[in-house]
Amino acid sequence: MTAEGRRENKRSMPSTPGRPRDGRIDAAIITATRELILETGYPALSLSAIAARAGTTTAAIYRRWSGKAQLVHEAVLSAELLEPPAGSGDVRQDIRALVEIVRAMFNRPEVRVALPGLIADTVASPEVHGQMIARLAGDLTAFETRFGQERRDDDRLPMLAEVVAGTAIFRILIRSDAALDDAWVDQMVELITERWPMD
Repeated sequence: MTAEGRRENKRSMPSTPGRPRDGRIDAAIITATRELILETGYPALSLSAIAARAGTTTAAIYRRWSGKAQLVHEAVLSAELLEPPAGSGDVRQDIRALVEIVRAMFNRPEVRVALPGLIADTVASPEVHGQMIARLAGDLTAFETRFGQERRDDDRLPMLAEVVAGTAIFRILIRSDAALDDAWVDQMVELITERWPMD
C-alpha cells in the first residue's frame, strides 16, 4: 500500500479516545497555512511545508483535517466574520451590514490567493463542500426572516446571502486585482435595496 493509501485508510478509521487535542498546535497550523498561502499560492501549498512551519508533523494535521482543502477552508474562511449584527429595523442598514460581512470575509489577501484553487478542490470534495455551504449559511439565515424571504426547497443558503457572496467571489475570480472597496459596498447595497421600498 502506498503512503497516500495508508493515510486515506487511517483517515477512514473511527477515532478512538485519547489525549485531548492541543489547541496550540491547531493555532500554529492555521497560522502557518495562512502565511504559506501568501508565500507560495494555493496550488504549490503542501501539508509537509505547513507542518514544518508550524513545528509539527503531517500526521498531526491529518488527525485534525481530512486534507489540504479542508484545512485551507478553515484557515481562510473564518466563521467569526459571519455573525451578523442584530436587526436595526432599517432595511438598507441591515443589507449594508450583510454586504460588509461578506466583504470582510472575502477581501483578505489569503482568501483572494486561495479562492480559485480552493473552489475547485471543494467542488470535488462533498464533505468540504458541505462545510463551506454550512459556514456561509450559518447565521446568515437570520436575513431570510428579516427581509421576508422564503427558503427555496432544500436550499441551505439564503438567496440574499447567495447573491452578495456570489458577486464577491465572481469579482475576485474574474479580476484578482479588483478591490471590494467602499464603492463596491455602496453599489451592492443600492442594487439590492431597489426591490424594497425605502421610507
